[in-house]
Formats: sequence, C-alpha cells, structure tokens
Amino acid sequence: MTTHHLPQTGRLLGGRPRILRLLAAVPILLTLVLGIVLGGATASSALTATGAAYGHRDASNGRWLGSWAFDDGTVGFCINLDLPIPPGHAYEHVDGSSLGWFTPEDAARLAYLSRHWGASQDADEAAAGQLATWIITGLNGWTPAQIAARAGASADRVLALAHQMLAEADGPGGASRGASATMSIERGEDGFDLVRTELAVDFVSSGVTTLPPGTHTGTVTLDGATFEDGTSERIVGNGESLRILPSTDAAVVAFSANATFGELPYGAGLTIARSAANVQSVLIARPITVAAGASADRERPTPLPFQPVVVTTTSHATATPGTEITDRLSVGIATDSGLAAEWGLIGPEGGPYTPIPVTVRSQLLGPFAERPVEAPEVPLGAPVVCEVETLVDAGPGEYTTPSCVLPEDGYYVWVERIEPSDTLPENGGAMIRPWRSAFGVASEITLASTPTVPEARLAETGADDHSLLTAGSAAIGALALGGILLALRRRIPPSGAGAALSARRGGVRAGRGRRPATAPQGSR
Repeated sequence: MTTHHLPQTGRLLGGRPRILRLLAAVPILLTLVLGIVLGGATASSALTATGAAYGHRDASNGRWLGSWAFDDGTVGFCINLDLPIPPGHAYEHVDGSSLGWFTPEDAARLAYLSRHWGASQDADEAAAGQLATWIITGLNGWTPAQIAARAGASADRVLALAHQMLAEADGPGGASRGASATMSIERGEDGFDLVRTELAVDFVSSGVTTLPPGTHTGTVTLDGATFEDGTSERIVGNGESLRILPSTDAAVVAFSANATFGELPYGAGLTIARSAANVQSVLIARPITVAAGASADRERPTPLPFQPVVVTTTSHATATPGTEITDRLSVGIATDSGLAAEWGLIGPEGGPYTPIPVTVRSQLLGPFAERPVEAPEVPLGAPVVCEVETLVDAGPGEYTTPSCVLPEDGYYVWVERIEPSDTLPENGGAMIRPWRSAFGVASEITLASTPTVPEARLAETGADDHSLLTAGSAAIGALALGGILLALRRRIPPSGAGAALSARRGGVRAGRGRRPATAPQGSR
C-alpha cells in the first residue's frame, strides 16, 4: 500500500520543492510510528508467572504454600485451589470488581489480606496469607489443617496465623467496603466559621464508622476565604477544626471549601492476575487504596463587626423657652481594618437578610450660661434636660430623634451614643461596635432666649409708662404758663397711681435677673 501511494503523491506534486513531498509523507510515517508504539504497549501489558516467591514447600510431595512471583516484580496468592499452579503461564492484570467473583464482604476481606500480608517476605506470614485466601475462596474439599501441613514444622504456626488474619479482617477496624468524607462549616463562638472534615469507613464488622480525629491527613482548599495565616490551602487531619476568615469585607460573604484525602488503606479493590489458560488466577499484592473527598459552600452575613457613626444637627440653632427641638441623625459606618465595609446584616444562610437594628441614645444637656466649647467628653455634672432613643432599623440614612422641650434661657447641646448591648445578641448585637459623639459640637448647639417684652401697662387708666410721662410733661408746661412760682409752692409728693407704677417697675426689673454665666460640670 505504501509503495503504491508514494509515487502518486510525487506525481501530483510535480516539480514542487522537496519539502512539500516530505510533508506529504509525514502522516504515513506517524501511522507507522504509532503502530509500533501501541503494539509495544500492548505486548508490555502481559506478564508471566515465574515461580514460587515466599512461603513453604511440602518436603514430602513438593506442594507449595505461599506467594507466587511474576516477571514484573509483583507477587500474589492463588485463589483457585482446584486449578493448576501459575508458573510458566501468561497473565494480565484485571480489576477484580469487574469479574463479579466475590461478595462485597469477601472482596473486602481479600483486599485486607493482600494489603497487609500479600507482599510479606516472611515465610510463615506468606504461607498463612495463602491459606487465609483459600479459606475465603474455597478449599476444594481440603481442611485448613491439611493445607497448613505443607509448611512442615511451621504448620501449626501457619494455621494459627491464618485464623488470626481472618479474625483481624473481620474485627474492628479490619476489612472495609470503602471510605467517605463529610465536611462541615459551622459558626464558632466568636462568630467566625470553622471548617472540619470527617472520615468514615464502611467496615465489615461495624458498618460506617467515623474515624478518630487525626487518623489521616488530607488537603483542604478554600475559595472566597483564607485560613488565619492568610493561605487558602492547608494539610489537615480528619476531624480537625480550623478557623477561616472571609476574603471580602462585604456585608454578605460567599465561600467554599474542598477536602481531599488520598491513598486511604480501605475498600474492597482488588488486582487479579488472570490467565487465558485454565490455571489459577492470582490475587496480586498491589494494594488498591481509595480516596475520599468532600466539599461545602456557604453564603451568609459576614462575621466581621461594623462601626456605626452618626453626624448630628439640631433642629434649631436658636429658639425660645418652651420650644420643642429634635436632633437630625445622619447615620453611616466607618471603615477600617478588621471591620465590615457595609452595614451589618442578619438572616438565615442564603437570605433574606435585614439590617442589624441599632439604637441611638440622645441627651439634651443644658442650660449653660455660656456657649459650650467642643470637648471629647461631657463635663462632670452637666445638667440633662431629657434623654430619648431613636431606632435605626433600616441601615444607613437620615433619622430624627423624638423631641425635647427647652425649659428656660441658655445654651443647650445634644450628645449621642450607641451601645451594642441595646441590641439583642440574636439580632446582631455582638456585631456592633460602640460609638459616642463629642461634647459641644457646633451643629448641636441651641441658644434659647426670651424675646424683649413691652413695659407693663397701668391697670387703672390703661395708659402705659410712656403715655404717663407725656402727660406729665404737658402738665409741667401748663404750670409754667399759669405761674411758675405757684407751681413751686404747691409741689405735692407722688401718691395713688404714680406710687403703684413705681412699685411695678421695680418688680419687673428684679424679675429679669440672669443666672450666673458659669457652665455646670457634669456627665451623661
């Protein structure tokens, strides 16, 4: 075929450069090479039993009790006592589960024997392993003691070891059908998540059993979170809880974890060497391990705390006593390392979520005779007009406090504070950081003052002070025109309405006395 097509290719290419002719031949060459490679791979997959490996040979009849060797360096136990022995025959490896020869329990027992003693170079152990294997697969009419007799002087020990091996396989922690892993992500007492992976083995003796912590190690990988050292992958023991931190400072975090435990010495996996000839198949001492993995993901409110802050402005910069005033609250959050960048939320995993409620406590302090000066703390003994509470239940935004009444003249100032204890733990109180305002902030000060009132009027005449003075001036002018000397001789001391007026004037002025211009010292 090749010699037929190559000339045709050359004629089609005509006088084109040699490189094109070489390129045309490449597919054919590749086909030849692949054929050689694949043929070699197929041939190399075959193996041959070379003879006895480890065990005892019966001195009387030459019968072998122990493992058999193959030219690939593997050894194993025969499983068909009624068939001829393996040496000299070609074999190939087969997955034991594909044969359907054994129950899950017997496959688990055989896997356990192969895993623990199949490659033993101790003659007694190898002989006992072969005997235990035949006890499971069939003795073909022989008794265990009769077969153990092939070990000669070691017969009793071999028989005892075989029964011990089978008892161990059927005992706690012995033969197993498989292994599995489960992962949990749970909130710790401090609000941060803990990831833990448990391993369980399906033992023949006890069924699915959780292994003690630290029995094996595996790898846990995080996405959307890190371990406390900042890494996202770590070697961990089964049953070990590790604290994890979200990778984002958003109010809602989503992350996942994946755990893999490989090469676990469990399960019923078998490698069988099988021959096309009618000879014994062999349980190869190539222990098949299992892997177990698990994953989990979460979407939930962040465990990071948040810091509410309030910018406040009084409703009245000036007012009169008796006025009701309020405080306008502009509520937001402060961001910093270790804090959430958004207002905290509560709710079940996956939502819906609602803002964590926060209570703002507001105090109206005063009156002060002088304008308060800004300070970090409230002065000791500062008088308190009232204290009101404002529930911030919709997250950041604008809110207004309940009102307080200004009792008298003077300066007044609002102060605010937030206490986490005002919010129940189940409503997210532990996520709130405390806050308080400074004292004497300019936008929080109100000056209350009584407006100037006209002088009191005379009850008897209805005239006010100004009218009386005008009338007096007119009378004096008349007296001057009528005779100054007579007026001087007849001066009369004030009495009646004039005396009453003087008394009232003194009373009004005394009532206008101001309180001392000193700021009382106090605290909230």
